[in-house]
Amino acid sequence: MGEIAVEVRNLFGGTAPNGAEWILIEKDGSRFAIRGRACRGTIDASFASRGLDTPEAAIKASVAWADLLDIPLIYVRD
Repeated sequence: MGEIAVEVRNLFGGTAPNGAEWILIEKDGSRFAIRGRACRGTIDASFASRGLDTPEAAIKASVAWADLLDIPLIYVRD
């Protein structure tokens, strides 16, 4: 595990995330939910089980999570 470049991409409509490893931030009511997939299998964002208040907070948390798990892509979908 180490420093990798994490890319944040917008994901539109019902498009599914692409690739073996990713994190997805989605609007869920008034909050932003985080989930993803890593080589180790499906991962759950238990650090934010109720979601986060803003997309910026969700991205900040996801970047730290992506760096820890060496996940190169974060997708954001409204």
